[in-house]
Amino acid sequence: MKNVLFIIGCVLTVSVFAQQQKPMTTKKFNDAESIKILNDLQAKLNSYSAISIDFAFQSEKNEKITDEMQGSIKVKGTKYLLFTKTQQIYCNGVTVWNFLPEQKEVSISNYSEEDDSQMINPLSLVKNYAKQYKSNFIKEGMNKGVLEQIIDLTPLKASSLYKIRLVIDKNKKQITRITIYEKDGTQYTYVVTKFLTNQPIDDKNFVFDTAKYPNVEIIDMR
Repeated sequence: MKNVLFIIGCVLTVSVFAQQQKPMTTKKFNDAESIKILNDLQAKLNSYSAISIDFAFQSEKNEKITDEMQGSIKVKGTKYLLFTKTQQIYCNGVTVWNFLPEQKEVSISNYSEEDDSQMINPLSLVKNYAKQYKSNFIKEGMNKGVLEQIIDLTPLKASSLYKIRLVIDKNKKQITRITIYEKDGTQYTYVVTKFLTNQPIDDKNFVFDTAKYPNVEIIDMR
């Protein structure tokens, strides 16, 4: 799951999970248009001092749901905290703690900005998309009163996924939904259920307190 968790924090607005979409009017743009939209989105993300979101996740294959999950994430600069029932990832900008409650183990590693795209730094996909993906504007149209734009990101290098689809609220410049399409037919969808910005977050939230888990196995990889 590590290879898809970094997508979570890019879903930055409230939406209803797994809603059916009405047919949208196709409007073609060249690649320069998708770059402009993503640059505007990046500027909006960079304007937030802190982000707190709750999210819903669903995976499916062959039209069958294979997994569903609720979770939350907090972000403050390079610091972040991902919290789900099966995994918690803490990062204080220096150290990363990956805690697996069911396995009762926590692995510790050094934080590296270069590894963000493989971890879950919530702004990595939008900030660094040009290094790893080609963007294409697919269409725009009204959906339940919201003017949406759809952009597909396709990997520049060999990957298990063949595209990431971003659905963006054009007026708010916010992502409403992300769907990841794997080559084996698996699809992952992330949608936000609660979204807060610029609220104070104590730095203690981004550090794993080993004293609270005395029976947890510690795997130090630093």
